[in-house]
Amino acid sequence: MRLAPTVFGLCVALTVAPVVAADSTADRAAAVSYSQRVEARADLTLHDIYSAALALDPRSGLPEAYRQEAMALSARADSLLAGSPALALRHQTDEAGTNRGLRESEVNVELPLWRWGQRQASRDLAEAAAGYAEAHDRALELDIAGLVRDALWELALAEEHRNLARRAWTSAQTLEQDVRRRVQAGDLAEADLLLVRDETLGKLDEYLLATTGVRHAEKRYMALSGLPQRPADFSETASSLNTIADDHPLLSEARRRVERAQADLQRTRSAGSDSPQLIVGSRRDEEAISGITHDSIGIGLRLPFAGASHAGPAIASANNQLAEAQSAQLALRRTLELALFEAGHTLETLRAELELAREQETLAQENLRMARIAFDLGEIDLVQRLRVQTRAYTAERTLSLRTLQLQQAVARYNQAVGVTP
Repeated sequence: MRLAPTVFGLCVALTVAPVVAADSTADRAAAVSYSQRVEARADLTLHDIYSAALALDPRSGLPEAYRQEAMALSARADSLLAGSPALALRHQTDEAGTNRGLRESEVNVELPLWRWGQRQASRDLAEAAAGYAEAHDRALELDIAGLVRDALWELALAEEHRNLARRAWTSAQTLEQDVRRRVQAGDLAEADLLLVRDETLGKLDEYLLATTGVRHAEKRYMALSGLPQRPADFSETASSLNTIADDHPLLSEARRRVERAQADLQRTRSAGSDSPQLIVGSRRDEEAISGITHDSIGIGLRLPFAGASHAGPAIASANNQLAEAQSAQLALRRTLELALFEAGHTLETLRAELELAREQETLAQENLRMARIAFDLGEIDLVQRLRVQTRAYTAERTLSLRTLQLQQAVARYNQAVGVTP
């Protein structure tokens, strides 16, 4: 049998340093250490992790800020005046002119008045802002739920990759020990030992890579939840919803954003360029010759007009905000519907693939059992034995991963229809 270049190189290494080849696997096994950073606990639930991540999320203060804004808008709409009142003072004298003793003093209070429909438009804006604050809160909760689901299933899949890689490495070590005994007994050639050792080192490399993947997944999970524990079971039941409902959190937020933009546009239009003002004040006049003073009280009205050119930019800006919100709403609905279709199709596909993987794994394990017997009896060589073992490992790996991927697909389907834990 012609040896591959890798095996030939290992043969040379074995000739130069046979002791290293015999003991290197044990040395590497001793060097590999793994300590679980995220402990699985049965008393934790998916909702517990979701609540922890929600409290830790840097965006958690936004809903309260939006509610405070809505309260401020409501307080302004309930005010008797359309703006802040102002105090105007005026004093006039002729000292710098004729200097005949003319004195005039005036004190006025300027009160901004609501335009027709402006106050109701402000109330509508306050209500729309309150509705958007509530909708944003639910949308944020759904977004964090998606992050938690992704982090948990990423960690679960990484741990399964590591467990499978460790089992494959352990099986390779067991086979290597068996081949070494048979080489020492003269039943197999030294080239077989090198071949199986190369297989063992390859499985060790896969295990090391899988362990690194677990470390990264654990780091992301702890950064999200702030917890060194995860639920032992966080699988979900697929929702009965099969369409994107109108009360979907993300869709509700987009609709509320449109409603707020519409209310803001209406308020801007009703406000015009400036508010009319009621002017109430008192005046004292002192006659220049006689020195007689006259005290009077007056009332006035200030009415702005021809302000379309000044109010136009604000109205145009509010209209742009409305157009952007409407466009985002339509785009979001298409995105959600596409995501739901993909999630449902993935779920159906994985269910079918899982059944197929079960059948393949059963056949692969039976072939491996027969191959072990045949190899022990000398009916097949080591290459055939390794080929069957690789197929069995692949089938076992596929079955384990498909099982977890199906549960992950259920979680993603629930995320797509807007269900929070």
